[in-house]
Amino acid sequence: MKLIRKVITGGGVPAFFFFSWIIQLLWNSILVDQLQLLPIKVSYWQAAAVWFFFIILFAWTGIGVRQTSWAVRKRNLDDLGDRIERKIRHKVYRWSHEKDTEDLDDLGDRIEQKIKQGFARWADVDEDTDWEEIGSRIERKIKRNVKDWLDEEE
Repeated sequence: MKLIRKVITGGGVPAFFFFSWIIQLLWNSILVDQLQLLPIKVSYWQAAAVWFFFIILFAWTGIGVRQTSWAVRKRNLDDLGDRIERKIRHKVYRWSHEKDTEDLDDLGDRIEQKIKQGFARWADVDEDTDWEEIGSRIERKIKRNVKDWLDEEE
């Protein structure tokens, strides 16, 4: 498959004319002679036109574009993880220094409270609601959203 992709993408004009000839042969021998699906044989230039239209049609899909290697994708994922970790560390640092006190004993409680506030806001419940109720509200909201998305697809 790599060889075919290299010939198609790297061959330029000669590859275009070669594959136009291949399309003509395949069209005429399979669709017309063997399967008798179409009664019309195509000329070389008609096959070239079909090939050209397919190139234009699929130009934006990335077919034939060099794929990124696994190392590049892995590095991008690692960068994403590092960015998320930096953001979490920054938020925790800000949360730990919100009050003027230097007491870090209740830092875990303050972080939990901030997280609970975010979930409660998303689930449209009061911040004093217990975790189980917030969890069940989030579950219902997700199920409702998924059901709505599936209904939109139909």
